[in-house]
Amino acid sequence: MPTTHPATQFTPAGAYPDSQYLVAEQLPWSGARRPAVILVASDGTERSDGALRVALARARATSASIEILTVARWEPLTSPDGMTLWQEDNATRRGCQRRAVEAQLVRVTGKPREHGVTVLDGNPAFTISRVAIERRAALVVVGLGRHGLTDRLFSDETAIQLARISRVPVLAVPEHAVGSAWHAIVAVDFGEISDRAAQCAIDTVGDEGIVELVHVMPFIQENAFAVDGVAPSERWAHSQLDSLAARLVVPAGVTLKSIAIRGSAAHALLDHAQRVDANLIATGTHGRGFVARAVLGSVATRLLRGSHCAVLSVPRDPLPALEPAERASVGLAPRPAPAVWVELLSAFSKRNEGRRTILEVDDIELGAQAQEYNYPLLGTVYDERAGRVELMLGDGISGGRHLSRSIGNVAAVDVLTDGEGHDVALRIQHGASQTLLTFAA
Repeated sequence: MPTTHPATQFTPAGAYPDSQYLVAEQLPWSGARRPAVILVASDGTERSDGALRVALARARATSASIEILTVARWEPLTSPDGMTLWQEDNATRRGCQRRAVEAQLVRVTGKPREHGVTVLDGNPAFTISRVAIERRAALVVVGLGRHGLTDRLFSDETAIQLARISRVPVLAVPEHAVGSAWHAIVAVDFGEISDRAAQCAIDTVGDEGIVELVHVMPFIQENAFAVDGVAPSERWAHSQLDSLAARLVVPAGVTLKSIAIRGSAAHALLDHAQRVDANLIATGTHGRGFVARAVLGSVATRLLRGSHCAVLSVPRDPLPALEPAERASVGLAPRPAPAVWVELLSAFSKRNEGRRTILEVDDIELGAQAQEYNYPLLGTVYDERAGRVELMLGDGISGGRHLSRSIGNVAAVDVLTDGEGHDVALRIQHGASQTLLTFAA
């Protein structure tokens, strides 16, 4: 049983922050504001009823625009000559999926359907992630699923897969959730991601919500160094929690608390959430390096598998803010993606030529696989005629190391940057996989 300590309580006053998560975005050419987009993904079953209720409630509370997406699982079949083969029952399957979600809307809301439903084919997690990026969604809401062993064996665990790859905060909601009276706990490890997870939780709970910043300390024997019965690690943890609380922007109606407990991170957080009757756990995710995550696992995954309340996963690498020129194009006909990719990859190559790289491929079925380590970047291009991204790595000298990777079936290309605008990684989404090129130094 973890040892708990008295919570320090903060109730700072102030207006809602100009949050990146659920605020309307100003459109410079008109002075109007584009409502934030909440993307809710549903399979039409009771498992996603809670996700739909919560998404509708959040949209009403924040004046956000809600978009409903359902994904009919379909993996393309490819003939020996490279042609995509369409399955004959695609239209029937999509129609059944659409009708199931439309019936769910009536069942959940108790009134005639008011929202359109988008139906897409593909792998659910990657399709939802791609649409969230394309729509610049502020929040993705999905069903949490069930936790029995049989459910996990025969389920694709979409919420977990989506939390791993999404660049948009993902709210995974149990089927019984109703979307009000939020009491959130935030997993805090004092990294930069903890700040974002805490602020996102504050923005999510709304008026009269409660947010607890929870740091889990390991079990260690340090009584000999205690002062007035308080161990050094506890004093340090509480000072860091106080510092984090001071950096957050908290509206007057939200109560912010902090607490330090001992135990194994995921188990301690789940126990604490049950003890205080919390209905939301917020955590950062998206540690850099798919191989590291595959070997070490993550607290976020354990929370998603073990929690019976909603789990908010906040990505390490969120979508960058729109530049004024990009903002002006929101809502208008976009340029074809390949044309954008040509310019993006050319600029990426010029900025990063010669930097040493790590190339990884993350397959939704096979997991993460390392392809190379420490090869300098020679260049990246998009071949519009062949429809492929070409990665060229090596020493650039005769007889030196050389490696090239050609990627087809490209669905999305984006550059991940850090808080200072420096390139951190290049991500290429293709089929049910994604390739990540990060930098070794």
